[in-house]
Amino acid sequence: MSRPERPPFVRGAVLLAGAIVAATVARAEPAPYRYQAPIAIDATAPFVQMPLPIAAYGHVEQDDLRDLRIVDARGERVPFAVLPSLATVQLSEQVREASLYPLPARPAAGGIWPSPVDVVVEGDRISVRRRGGPASSVAAAPRESGGWLIDSGEIRRGDPLPKRLTLRWSGPAEFSVAYRIETSDDLRQWRPAGSGQVMALQSASGALTQPVVGLAESPGRFIRLVWAEPGAAPALTGASVLVAERQRVAVDSTRELTVAPSPEPAGAAPPDAAAKRALHFDLGGVVPLVDVDLRFDAGTHVAPVRVQGRARADQPWREVASGVFYRLERGGEVGSAPALAVPAVVRYLRLVPDERAASLDGVAARLVVHASLASLVFAAQGEPPFRLLAGSRDAPAGALPVSAVVPQLDSERARFGRATLGAFAVDEAAARAAEQASRQARLRPWLLWGVLLVGVAGLGALVWRLARSGPAAAPAQSPPT
Repeated sequence: MSRPERPPFVRGAVLLAGAIVAATVARAEPAPYRYQAPIAIDATAPFVQMPLPIAAYGHVEQDDLRDLRIVDARGERVPFAVLPSLATVQLSEQVREASLYPLPARPAAGGIWPSPVDVVVEGDRISVRRRGGPASSVAAAPRESGGWLIDSGEIRRGDPLPKRLTLRWSGPAEFSVAYRIETSDDLRQWRPAGSGQVMALQSASGALTQPVVGLAESPGRFIRLVWAEPGAAPALTGASVLVAERQRVAVDSTRELTVAPSPEPAGAAPPDAAAKRALHFDLGGVVPLVDVDLRFDAGTHVAPVRVQGRARADQPWREVASGVFYRLERGGEVGSAPALAVPAVVRYLRLVPDERAASLDGVAARLVVHASLASLVFAAQGEPPFRLLAGSRDAPAGALPVSAVVPQLDSERARFGRATLGAFAVDEAAARAAEQASRQARLRPWLLWGVLLVGVAGLGALVWRLARSGPAAAPAQSPPT
């Protein structure tokens, strides 16, 4: 018995469905790696550590570094693991309250500024007592005194040193005042420790404040803060001291990147009014940030800004921090603002000045970024030289857990070899294959719509043919016997 021939529309649907199946099977293979970079072994060892440069973050297509691979000269995969930077746990920060005492009236030119407190040494303990009786409320202290004596607390041998002060005030709502500071261990010998500016601004988009006073590398226990204009100074209500306690562990430090302003890349996100006055920075890859610092080459600059970031050019901007950057030249001294903490994972940064501030000068400014970049550790197996592959949009995770690559990490870390990554180059064959896969991906929805349309047309034709043929004839009945 011969098999009935399929109608043309059925044959077309079958062929189109087969094309979609073939395209889907081809899509099951991950996109090839567009880029490769040579790995240079600087110090040989069974396990080799290689810090990732910013270029590696700029060539991956998956922000979590999933599309990284290490291969040997034959193209065989080399087991590796990602070692996140431990800089975030290198310093254990402590905050303690400081004691504030208003300074007496400013002395005449050349005079010695009397201290509002006395230091009493009792054995190994140093205590501070206010002259003239118990200390009064800080909030009630007169602002006309010209400054403050700040006791950051007793510092014993081996104790961590203060890094910076954070001031608190009750008002006014807006101010901007410069200061200079001196430090001392005994209230007798004072040494200059720089200058700076504190500020508070109110705007429709929220408050901008700069309450941080940076300290020198070896500050004394006592800090004398002197206002440049006491009448414009805030009414301080307290201060806290940030102390960094060093950890005795072998860790990777953050890496410093200096970035010049660049034009904002065109993307799907429409430009806004802030783009005209802002400075835009491209970090070169999506990286986890620790802090940022806007530095000026020369002159006096004060820049209250909002820091905005995004991972990709087609995403909307989001605010990640706000603060005041400054560089002050006064009497031969140069004071600058401390770095601004920015715990964000971004590639693009935009510094938007306050509405009442001047536009930022892209010629005189540069951005210094501390980023927590990762390192790779791999087993030195296979045939060298080794290469790092990157740039696959859908590759599965290539890194193994650290315990699977280095069985005894704590003991092996000190014996790691060292490697550096060379410049990335485009793999032309992989790039062509990736473009072909991209074209197939763009064509796939149209093929699917084609199958749906052919199916609907075939169903309609089948219904029309059944309706045209009329009702089926009843089977003939045999006559009764």
